[in-house]
Amino acid sequence: MHSMFDAIFQHSYIGIIISNKAGVMQSVNPFAATLFGYRAEELIGLEVEVLIPKELREGHIPKRLNYLEKPTPRAMGIGFDLEGLKKDGMRFPVELSLSSFEKDGELQIISFINGIAERKLSENKLKELAAELESKVEERTEELSQALMELNQTNLSLVAETKERKSKEEQVRKALKQEKDLSELKSRFVSMASHEFRTPLGGILTSASLLERYTTPETANKRDRHIKTIKKSVKNLTLILNDFLSLDKLEQGIIGTNPTQFKIKEFAEESVEETRDLSEKGQVISYAHSGDDAPVVQDRDMLRNVLVNLISNAMKYSPAESIVEIETIQGKEQVTLIVKDHGIGIPEAEQKQLFQRFFRAKNATNIQGTGLGLNICKRYIDLMNGTVAFKSVFNEGTTFTVQVPTELKYEKNTTD
Repeated sequence: MHSMFDAIFQHSYIGIIISNKAGVMQSVNPFAATLFGYRAEELIGLEVEVLIPKELREGHIPKRLNYLEKPTPRAMGIGFDLEGLKKDGMRFPVELSLSSFEKDGELQIISFINGIAERKLSENKLKELAAELESKVEERTEELSQALMELNQTNLSLVAETKERKSKEEQVRKALKQEKDLSELKSRFVSMASHEFRTPLGGILTSASLLERYTTPETANKRDRHIKTIKKSVKNLTLILNDFLSLDKLEQGIIGTNPTQFKIKEFAEESVEETRDLSEKGQVISYAHSGDDAPVVQDRDMLRNVLVNLISNAMKYSPAESIVEIETIQGKEQVTLIVKDHGIGIPEAEQKQLFQRFFRAKNATNIQGTGLGLNICKRYIDLMNGTVAFKSVFNEGTTFTVQVPTELKYEKNTTD
């Protein structure tokens, strides 16, 4: 196993640096050395700050010491970009993932470093393309506006055709708005997907690399912890993919309800169990049901998407050692689902925007998310002839209340 780790260390296409508590580099793999323009042996024994631009070094040391107090794994790309310094003085953008392990009773910090200069160029190119697309949309808008003016002038004397003309004008306006919305959606989708898919994949890579080291019975707890990290990252990735796929179907108008018969209590218990792998350390999910237990007729998949999304949000925006409370209440004509957390809450000034597409509250920007989940939930609830409401207090928590009828009639697949 040691030789396998050495092979991964030596031949990995990501930079790996192992340093001690003092920040002194103990091991540097060839990729990391080449990335910074050094030979590996030149870096051994130097402090990691030598790889950071000079004006940033003083501020980096307190951050390094703060990490040592609570050395938890940090996945790539969350919340901020970093800069590295090559031997020749050239600065370049990097992504950094941190983890820790013990060797001979001493804490060791392992850094995974990836140069992202090419990706930054690609992202800038995407922005340029988005700007170009927006310019073309504006040109098209101007052309269509001109066409509308000509149409107005031509039809002034055609009173009998006024109704048809107004209908066509409205169609053109809708087409213009849809084209603008599509342009914005594509641009934001490219930017969002670039970051959100990378974050859970970085967590999987880090845990998989460290998992190779923990093969003895004594390291079972560490092994289980990294396995849980991998499962959690995969589940996060699945939720992100589901959000994008659901949004695509909703935008195309090809989603409709498909009512089936099922029991709410059993359904809710399955949804709660499905989300347990997403919980933070010490988080507890409680569930209670009251009222009838007779089968309901609803769209099970849509309702599951709503409940799983609300539960995963409650856990994601709540601290460790907190309780997420789930409750279902079944009456004769409607079912109520309640999800309550004791997390960061939603600032009052931003609550009106909560169900808008891509909206992220200011106090949640450093937490992974697409900004699509609640928008999709609201649209699903509307399709199920239901309602959703919430109460939130900043830094105290949020409660979502969803109500849907116990019997939903079948509708053909359309969101119009």
